[in-house]
Amino acid sequence: MQEDNSWIVTEKSLNGVWQFQLVNGEQGRSDIEPSAISSMIVPGHWKTVGLDYAGTVKYSRQVELAPLSANSRYWLIVGAADYASDITVNNQVLSRQEGYFLPHRTEITSAIFAGDNQVDILVHSPNEPLGEDWSLNKHLIKGVLNHHDTRPGGAWSDHGQDWNSGGIWGDVSIRQTGPVVINQLAIVPQLLEQNARLPKPGRRWPTAADITIELNSLQPIATELTFTLTERETGEVEQWTSRQQLEIGDNTVLATVPIKDRLLWWPWDWGKPNLYDLRVDVVVAGQVSDQHTTSAGFRQIVLDSDEKKFRINSHPYFIRGTNYIASQWLGEVSPKQYQADLGLMKEANINSVRVHAHVAGRVFYDLADEQGILVWQDFPLQWGYADTPQLKNAATKQAKAMTQLLSNHPSIVIWCGHNEPPWDASWMQYKYSSYRPEQNVVLTDEVYQTLRDAKDGRVVRKASYTHEHPWLGWYSGSYRDYADFSPPMIVSEFGAQAMPNWLMVQSLIGSSSPPPWPLSEEALATLAYHNYQSHETLNIAHIQQGESLSQFWNNSQEYQRVVTKFAAEHLRLRKDKGIAAIYQFMFVDSWPAITWSVVDVERQVKPAYTELAIAYQPVLPVVVFNPRDLVPKVTIMAINDTLQAWDNISLVVRNRYGKEQWRFEGLTLAPNQIQILVENKVLAGLSAAMEIVLLDSSGEVLAVNQYRAEDF
Repeated sequence: MQEDNSWIVTEKSLNGVWQFQLVNGEQGRSDIEPSAISSMIVPGHWKTVGLDYAGTVKYSRQVELAPLSANSRYWLIVGAADYASDITVNNQVLSRQEGYFLPHRTEITSAIFAGDNQVDILVHSPNEPLGEDWSLNKHLIKGVLNHHDTRPGGAWSDHGQDWNSGGIWGDVSIRQTGPVVINQLAIVPQLLEQNARLPKPGRRWPTAADITIELNSLQPIATELTFTLTERETGEVEQWTSRQQLEIGDNTVLATVPIKDRLLWWPWDWGKPNLYDLRVDVVVAGQVSDQHTTSAGFRQIVLDSDEKKFRINSHPYFIRGTNYIASQWLGEVSPKQYQADLGLMKEANINSVRVHAHVAGRVFYDLADEQGILVWQDFPLQWGYADTPQLKNAATKQAKAMTQLLSNHPSIVIWCGHNEPPWDASWMQYKYSSYRPEQNVVLTDEVYQTLRDAKDGRVVRKASYTHEHPWLGWYSGSYRDYADFSPPMIVSEFGAQAMPNWLMVQSLIGSSSPPPWPLSEEALATLAYHNYQSHETLNIAHIQQGESLSQFWNNSQEYQRVVTKFAAEHLRLRKDKGIAAIYQFMFVDSWPAITWSVVDVERQVKPAYTELAIAYQPVLPVVVFNPRDLVPKVTIMAINDTLQAWDNISLVVRNRYGKEQWRFEGLTLAPNQIQILVENKVLAGLSAAMEIVLLDSSGEVLAVNQYRAEDF
C-alpha cells in the first residue's frame, strides 16, 4: 500500500490460510473431527476438507498495512461467501450481505490503521429447518445448491441438504483507491441497421454502445473519465474522454461508445467470438482515482416469438444446448476445469449452455465469452419458496445484483427467473400436502420484472416451464413419443439417467469385486442417496437389470444413448416448425452420482455423450425409417444449422455390416434450413444398422450419422 499522502490504485490479495472456528451450527456426516479444524484455505468450502456442517463459522486473519495515505480509500472485497457474511475489522462491525454468489464489498477506511489489522468474517450457511413440506417453503436463495435431485441425498429425503456448500469461495482482497471509486460499469452494445444488408461473420459492422458508470465520491469534485476500447484480435485502440462534475456520494454517469465499424461477437459454430476490452480511468487532479476494465462484445440477440426463432446478429439461430452444474461446491471448480468442460461441450457440437438454477464461478463466464458459447443464465430459484415479503425482497435484490455482476458478458443471452415454480408445477400436489397452485406467483413476477428492468438487450424469460421439460421415456411415456411430440418453442430439459464409469459404480456401493446380485436393500439405498431413481429406471424406462450389476450398468448406459439420439434428432427435425432451442439435461455430474449427465464427475464420457456429439452436428443427415414395416421405406433429411450453402453434394447410404450401399448425386443443401434428400424410397436390402454420409463436391466428408437397429 502507498506510504505517502498521495494515493494509488492497487489491490492486495488475502487469499490463503485463514483461522477457522465453528460458531453455531449442525454437524453432519463429516469425514474429519470438527475440533481438529483450526484453519481453512480461502477461497474454498469447508466441505472440501471433509467437514459436513451447516451454520455459522468465523474466518480470521491479521492484515499488515503500511502507513496509510490520508487521501486514499480502502475496501475489503469478498468475492463470494455462501450464504451470507458479516465483515468486522478491528472489532468494528462494518456490513452484512446475503447472497451466495455476490461479491461483498465494504469500505474499511475508517476502521484500519498502519500495522496489524484484525479482519473477521462471519459466514452463515444454515440448512433449511426440516419439517413437513420444508422444501416447498425454502428461505435461502441457493437454487440447486440446497434442493435438487442432483444433490447428495437427492431432492426428496431429509438428507437432501447434506454436505452444505458454505464457505468463502471467492477471492478476498483489499483494494486502495482515490476519493472517487467505480462501483459499477455496464456496457450495452448496439448493432446499427444498414438497409437490407445483414451482418456476416468475419466482416466489420457499424456498432455503438451505451455505457453506465456508478461512481461514489467523498466530496463534490471535478473528474475526467478516460475510456479506452481495445480490440483483442488486432490490438487496435480507441480512446475518448468525458469531463464530469460529481456530487458527494453516489453519482450515475452515462456515456456512449462512438459509432464505428467493428468486429462482431459470433457463436463458435458461425464465426469468431470477437472481444474488446473497455477500460475506464477516473482521473482527479491529474491522478487516477480508480480504474476498471471489463470485456465487451458487440452482438445482438432476439427471440422472435411469432416466428419461433432466436436471431443472433439478425440471423435465425437454432440452439443445440445442454444444462450444466459444474459442482455442488463451486469453489472446487478451477478455471482449468471450466475450460475443459467448455471444450467437451464444443466437441459435442453444443452451442449453448444453461447454467441450471444457480450462478457459476465468474471465470466460467469469461471463458464462455472467449469460447463463443451462448449462456442461458438462470436466477437461483428452484421449485418452491416461502411466500413472505422478506424472501421476495431478498430475491429481487439479488436478481438485480446478478444482472449487474454479469452484465458485460456477451455470451449471456438469456436471463431466466425461476425453474419450475409451484404455480407452474401441478406435479407438486403429489409431493406436498400443503401445495397451493398460486404459490410463488408474486415472487416469480417480481424477479421477472427485475430482470427485465436491466434493459441490457437480452432475452428475458419468466420461468423455465414444466411443459418445456417433456422427459418422455423417463418420467412418462416412451422416448419414441418424441417422433409425434407437439413441442413448445423451447425444450429446456430432456434426457434419461445412466450410471457413471464402472469403477465409480463399484466405489459407490463399496465393493471392488462383483457384488451379490440382485443388490441388497442397503446397496439400493446407497445408490438412491447418490440420485439413482429406481421407479423411473425399472417401471417407466423399463431398463433390464440383467443377471449382474455389470449387465445392469451396460443396459443403463445403452438406454441413455438411445434416448439421447432419438430425442435430439426428432427435436431438431422441428427446426423452422416451432422449435427454436433444445437443451439436453444434464452435461456433467456435480458429485459422484447416477444422474442424467452424459459426462460423469470424473469427466469420463458415457456413450450418450458420443451420440449427442453426432446428433448435434451443425450439418446432420437424419433417417426416418421403420424396419418393422412390411416394406420399409426410407426418408432422409439434412439439417443445416450453418450459414453456408453446398451444391453438388452426394449422399451415401450403406449397411454397417455388409457391402450394400446406395449413392445419391447432385444434391444441394441450402443455408440454415432442413431439406429432404430422399423421400419414401424402398432400398432393398437396407439394414437398420446403417451409416449415412454426406460428401461435398470434392468428396470431403460433411457429416456422418450411424444407426443401430435399436435406434428406430
